Amino acid sequence: MNRVVPAVLTVCAFQTATAAELEAGEWEFTSTSTSRLFPGPQTASFKRCIRREEAQNPDRWMADPGQGDCKVIPGAKTGDTYTWVMECPSAKMRGSGSARLSRTSMEGETNMTGEVQGQKFELRTKVTGRRLGPCKG
Repeated sequence: MNRVVPAVLTVCAFQTATAAELEAGEWEFTSTSTSRLFPGPQTASFKRCIRREEAQNPDRWMADPGQGDCKVIPGAKTGDTYTWVMECPSAKMRGSGSARLSRTSMEGETNMTGEVQGQKFELRTKVTGRRLGPCKG
C-alpha cells in the first residue's frame, strides 16, 4: 500500500489539472491528500511542462504513464469545469473528481474509496495549480 498511495496521489493531481484548455507552459501543482490511513495531511508539489498539443486536448495526458493500472474515464467538459471517474483495480480504489480552471490557474478535488487488508478507507485529494511561464528547456 505504501507504494500505491503515492502513485495514486500523482494521478489524482494530474486529473484535477485537466479541463477545457490550459495555457501551454510550465505549471506548478500542489496537492493535499487526507485519509485516516495518514497521520496527517500529505502535501506534495511538482512542476510539469504542458505542451500546446496537450493543453488543446487534456485527455492526451490525463493518466500519467507508469502509474500502474489506474484508468481514467473522462466525464463532462463544460465551460471551466471537467469531471472524471478513476479506477485502480490492483489498489482496489475507485473514485471521481472535478476541476475548475482558468487558462492560468486551476483547483480541483478527487475523492477515492478503497480497501487495504479488508479495511475500507477514503482518500480525498485537493489540488491547486498555476502557470509559471514558458516551459524551461
